[in-house]
Amino acid sequence: MDKILIFGDSICYGKWDKEGGWVTRLRKYIDQNLNIAKNKGIQVFNLGIPGELVINTSKRFKAELLSRKNTNEKTLVIIAAGINDSCINNRTTEQITSVEDFKKAFENIIQISKMYDCDLIIIGLLPVNSSKSKSLKFTNELAKEYDNYITEITTKLDTTKIELFEDLERLSFANLLVDAVHPNSDGHKILYERILGFLQEKNYL
Repeated sequence: MDKILIFGDSICYGKWDKEGGWVTRLRKYIDQNLNIAKNKGIQVFNLGIPGELVINTSKRFKAELLSRKNTNEKTLVIIAAGINDSCINNRTTEQITSVEDFKKAFENIIQISKMYDCDLIIIGLLPVNSSKSKSLKFTNELAKEYDNYITEITTKLDTTKIELFEDLERLSFANLLVDAVHPNSDGHKILYERILGFLQEKNYL
């Protein structure tokens, strides 16, 4: 693997983690254990934007990808977005992103990844803490519903998905959230360990 491009929202960006978030933790691991220790040259790009919707990720995806990927480089793309699309705006009582637009966004990302010969992994949605919702209403019912839409699209288009929702629910992950959706440092550590383990199991690292 030459490059790893990670797209997502504020959780991907690393908000509320004293170590910089699960993506930064992953990059540190790669730098220490592969790039320095084994003279690899893997570049990790954190392309997370706080407040990101997957419909916006879809719009910027091709330009972001082509500005970083060279023709012969082996590139892994990771998408960690969708929870913001699932919530309801309490002021309008409307879904942030319709089901149709949500599915189209993921389909577009998958199609572009295949067009440019990238490996692609989509990370499933995480449990939320609805009791801490304010202007935006997050619920586990909606999060799970939208997570199921991701499963539907990844199954349909033969794309890899990391399933996290039920596993994290069993760990009472909601107790590690500083608000409705953002993990604290312990939560980011769990995400990092799960995602690193998956990448190692699938021989990406």
